[in-house]
Amino acid sequence: MIAAGLAGCGGGGEVYVSGGPPPVDPLNLALTRVGPQSIQVDWSDHPGVASFDVLRDGYPLATVNATTLIDSSVYVNQTYCYQVEGYDPRGYLVAATDTGCITVVP
Repeated sequence: MIAAGLAGCGGGGEVYVSGGPPPVDPLNLALTRVGPQSIQVDWSDHPGVASFDVLRDGYPLATVNATTLIDSSVYVNQTYCYQVEGYDPRGYLVAATDTGCITVVP
């Protein structure tokens, strides 16, 4: 537990913060079309991450222990949005990418 005084807030007080999950750090996301029906999803590694969940259009696509994934289940004239979340060994979310989108053109 951490206690902190609140100076300049119109009166004394303390803030207590429990030992919950750590804040989420950013990861870099890159999307590249690598075949007629394949998109490569790359992201940066992060210290302390044990596994990554790759989401496509908000739904789980895969859980991996690497920093790249080839999605071979895409179709032409469709837009796909990806996000990657990194989890520590205890299952806490510690890092995540912004959502990135790519359109598969003919």
